[in-house]
Amino acid sequence: MKKRKLKCPYFILLVLTSVLFGCIYIIKGNIFDTFITGESNRSRDIASISGNSVLGNATGGQQSVSDNNVSGVSVSQNSSEKIVLNTEVAVKKYLSGTLFIGDSRTVTIKEYAGWEEAHFFVKNGLTVWDVLEEKIAEYNGEQITVDEALQKQKFERIYIMLGINELGRGTPETFAEKYRQVVERIKQLQPDAVIIVEAIMHVTKEKDEEQTYINNAEINARNEKIREMAGYAGVSWLDVNQVMDDAESHCLVSEYSFDGVHLKVKYLDIWKEFLLENPF
Repeated sequence: MKKRKLKCPYFILLVLTSVLFGCIYIIKGNIFDTFITGESNRSRDIASISGNSVLGNATGGQQSVSDNNVSGVSVSQNSSEKIVLNTEVAVKKYLSGTLFIGDSRTVTIKEYAGWEEAHFFVKNGLTVWDVLEEKIAEYNGEQITVDEALQKQKFERIYIMLGINELGRGTPETFAEKYRQVVERIKQLQPDAVIIVEAIMHVTKEKDEEQTYINNAEINARNEKIREMAGYAGVSWLDVNQVMDDAESHCLVSEYSFDGVHLKVKYLDIWKEFLLENPF
C-alpha cells in the first residue's frame, strides 16, 4: 500500500507559526501594559504627593486666627498669591493701592502714620449712616462724596473701620444691617477690590467703667454682628483688638490711649505693624 502524502504541509506550518507569534505578542503586550500602568500609577502618586505639599503651603499661609470669638483674621476673599511686605518698596506699592475709610480713629492713621502713598476717606464723627454721602473724598482738586469717588477711582483693597460713633444708636442688628448695605454698595462700585471690615476697637477699662453707652459689652455685641455680616457678604474681617487689648481685662490698654477711646501717636505703630503683618 502506498503511503498518502500529506496535503498542504506549508499551510500547517503557517498556522503553527501564526499561533507561536500570537502567543509571543500577547505575552509582550501584557508586560508592556503592566510597565505603562505601573509608571502611570507612580506618576499619579508623585503628583499627589506634590499637590498635597503645595496645598499645605498655600493654605497654611492664611487661616482664621479665631473662629469662636470676635478676634482674629478671617479671609473670605482669597488671593492666589501670598503678599509679603518685607521691603519699603513693597510696602509703598501695597499702600498705593489701598483705601482707608473710617472715623476719627482712622484719621489718626492718616495724620501720623506717614503713609503718604495710601488713600483716605476719613472724618471725625463718621458713621455707617452717612459714610457714602459725606464729601470727604478729593478727586482732581474737588471734594466729592465717597460714593462718587468710588465710581471714579479703582482700588486694590479697601479697609473700613466704623462703629464707635454709632454706639447708643439703634441695636447691634440694625447697625450690622446698615453696615451690610454700605459694604454691598462698595462691592458694587469696586468689584475687583478686596474689602476688609475692621472690628471696632475697644475702649480702656477706665472708660468702660464709666458705664455710659460707650462700653466694651456693646462694642463686642456689634463686633460679633459685623463679623457675621462680613462672612455673609463674602468680605474679609480683621480685628486689631488682639494686639491692642490688655490680656486680663480684654480692654484697650490704658497706656495706649489719652482719652480712653483714641490712640496716642506713639502707640500707633502697634496698629500699623498689625495691618502690614496681615496683608490682603
